[in-house]
Amino acid sequence: MQKTALKNVENDLQKLVREAQKALREASSESGDKASALINKGIGLLDDTLSKAQQLQSSAMESGREVVATTDEYVHENPWRVIAISLALGLLTGVCIAKK
Repeated sequence: MQKTALKNVENDLQKLVREAQKALREASSESGDKASALINKGIGLLDDTLSKAQQLQSSAMESGREVVATTDEYVHENPWRVIAISLALGLLTGVCIAKK
């Protein structure tokens, strides 16, 4: 579900950037009030893009904090299990490296 939301945000950001680029290209061929309006539209779209990117960053940071908190809680509740898993992974990694 999070991958779908991330893809939707990415598509939205790309669309906003394309629209801003289009408005700024049009502004370069215009003059006067129309150019100013197109430049303002482009700047507004870029501001929207920045806002969405900041929201995405905040969401990613929050998700990361939740993962860290859950992992920390699990390690504190099951220290010996974590040690055993770490040992097994280390052993498996050593065996794989030794075969190469």
